[in-house]
Amino acid sequence: MRKIIQSVSLKDINVEDLSFIVTEGRDNTALKDAIAASGLLQPPCLWRPQQEKPYVIICGYLRLQAVASLGWQGLNVWVFSPEISQANLLEASLQDNLAHRIFNPVETAHALQRLLTFFPRDKVVSEWLPRFGQPASARRLEQFLCLCSLEQEARGALITGNLTEASARRLCSYSSEDRKAVFSLMQQLHLSAGKQSELLESLEDLSRRDRITLGDLAASSDITAMCSDKHLNRVQKTDQVRRLLRNRRNRRLCAAEERFATALKQLQVPAGIRIVPPPHFEGRTYKAEIAFASADELRQRCSSLVDQHQGFERLCAESDNKSDTSE
Repeated sequence: MRKIIQSVSLKDINVEDLSFIVTEGRDNTALKDAIAASGLLQPPCLWRPQQEKPYVIICGYLRLQAVASLGWQGLNVWVFSPEISQANLLEASLQDNLAHRIFNPVETAHALQRLLTFFPRDKVVSEWLPRFGQPASARRLEQFLCLCSLEQEARGALITGNLTEASARRLCSYSSEDRKAVFSLMQQLHLSAGKQSELLESLEDLSRRDRITLGDLAASSDITAMCSDKHLNRVQKTDQVRRLLRNRRNRRLCAAEERFATALKQLQVPAGIRIVPPPHFEGRTYKAEIAFASADELRQRCSSLVDQHQGFERLCAESDNKSDTSE
């Protein structure tokens, strides 16, 4: 592609036109320091569609931000010929950046979205996804494209790693109002990748079951009260919200767990013995785990279990009467 080096004033560059820029969430402090110390080693690339029009940035967005903050009035740049197509300019912009950095998920999403304005979908899948280090999969393309609908704050959390890509894609499936409310809740909690998935799954299940919007559920008074409690840190707030949602989601299971815990206290199970209920309290078979260091210790602990015969009968009878824990 034909281009020439020429001196350009910063005021002649349209910094608002980001048609070819997908950069997001990057700090240019180190770049600014390097330019201040050694000058601009790699000139940005610009394009001027017509003589009277301002220049459009093709490559070097962060470099231009850095020199502007350093007080530069102008600089030498590469200027592409006006006849070059916008499709070729976008390719040049992406190839320039792909050569020296790894795109974050948001940048990849924006890049793929813009490529689709110039190229067929199958070409973007087969030729461009692999250039971003992704499999040539139409499904993977759609997963990235949905990220473009995220609000800026959520995109920022995805870039910094505070929001997983899987959670971001789930948020994209919500309405704008629900997404904002749920993301606001997530920002107040301390959530690992697994806990993010658990939280969203709980909210979605409760929303379907109780026919309440995700936004109203995330902003309900009890959850809001927990998140507003100044006596709790983020980890404690997270534990309380998770417990609340679990209890709402599995009322009968939680009630069965409480009954079981009460029954165990009444049994006064000796040390070294652990009573395990049926998984999810679905079934009638309990287990007794016995820890022992000698045959005599095993005999004593088995004897203590036999002494609790009536208590275990009550426990099993309780299970028979209230074994249905489904909602």
